Amino acid sequence: MTQSTRHVRRLAASAAAVALVTTLTAGAAAAAPGAGTDRATTTAEPTVASLEIQLARVAAQAEEATQRASTANEEYLQSQEALDAATAAAADAQAKADAAEARLEQARAALGQVALAYYRDGATGLAQITPYLSAQNFSDAMARSTTLDRLGSRAGSEVQSFQAVEQVAKTLRQRADTAVATQQEATTALSQAANQAEASATAVQSQLALSTERRDQLIADLAAERQTSVEAERSRQDQLDAERRQRQEAAALAAAERAAAQPQPAGGGSTTPSPAPSRTPAPTPTQAPAPSPAPAPSPAPAPAPSPAPAPSPAPAPSPAPKPAPAPEPQPAPAPPVKAGATQTAIAWARTQIGKPYGWGATGPAAYDCSGLTMRAYQQAGISLPRTSRSQYNVGTRIPLSQVQAGDLVFWSNDGTAAGIYHVAIFSGGGMRIQAPYSGAAVQEVSMFYTNVMPFAVRL
Repeated sequence: MTQSTRHVRRLAASAAAVALVTTLTAGAAAAAPGAGTDRATTTAEPTVASLEIQLARVAAQAEEATQRASTANEEYLQSQEALDAATAAAADAQAKADAAEARLEQARAALGQVALAYYRDGATGLAQITPYLSAQNFSDAMARSTTLDRLGSRAGSEVQSFQAVEQVAKTLRQRADTAVATQQEATTALSQAANQAEASATAVQSQLALSTERRDQLIADLAAERQTSVEAERSRQDQLDAERRQRQEAAALAAAERAAAQPQPAGGGSTTPSPAPSRTPAPTPTQAPAPSPAPAPSPAPAPAPSPAPAPSPAPAPSPAPKPAPAPEPQPAPAPPVKAGATQTAIAWARTQIGKPYGWGATGPAAYDCSGLTMRAYQQAGISLPRTSRSQYNVGTRIPLSQVQAGDLVFWSNDGTAAGIYHVAIFSGGGMRIQAPYSGAAVQEVSMFYTNVMPFAVRL
């Protein structure tokens, strides 16, 4: 027995009791079932609202799971790039250190030869008199002395050279050791990122399955509350979801276009001219008082002369007109689309539709988002970096309102380039080609503007 039926029966019994006491007419007694239906509807409304809120939460949880998985995949790819760079740097540093150590050994051998020659020619306490004691004549003695002097100069030069080479070798070896340590850290970071990406890929599939199951259950509960069929309620909820997404998408697109219209920050100060300083009128000059005349010898004092009237101030000059502000510079026109390259990239990407998403994959059996875009433009002779964040930094950025077929569009979890987690190829007509997330396949679908970056990239 349903809750609604129990309410109706209870209310009908109450109505009958009231009829006996108050002797209501039959028409008043017949109105009781309608009142019961109204109460049942009122009681069901909060439950329906709660179920619909839960449905919206289920959809949001699925979207959050796919975003986390995409972000984890991007972090994995960046870790791979960091490891590749660290490996190349370590190899380069190791090669330089080995070459420096080889030069050090050569310098060591040269210094040994000088030391041996110096020893043979009398590098002892008697080195100063040996040339004279063993010489045949004065000329021979002078020649031997000159040779020892030159040998001593060479020894000093070789020692200095050896010390310099030794210092260089030591420095390069330290750099090589540091580079190897950085490579090891990058290897560890890559392993951790790979584990996180794999866990996120598994989690998103589980979340999508749970979300689908939970949605089905909630729709069945709503159908029971509304006393309608599951199919009718599912169609109704699909329509509500579509309307909700349409509102969100319109708001997100408007926000992205507003962000693209904002002036981009540039170095230097503002070009707006400062207002001309206002001119303060000159103060009116004050006439100094005339000195009092000396008293006349007569007993009656002479009247003081009347002061001269103060001169009228000169009129202040009219302020100079403000200069007209300089016109705002016109933005540079967007570069034309390379029709041949974009058509080739789009056509090739369409041939990959249906192949599964794979985190860190670049084909040919599976792709992640940036792996697909990289391979698509590779077919057109354009080389792209591996990650979506790196791909955002190539080509020319175009406001989203000017996007054309072949441009790359990006999504970010915080509106910045550092937060980018997804890239797709805009294929025209409001559509995009993408490798979406783990558990899905390469697809061509309508544009999705929630979290979209305000600028696309034209190659």
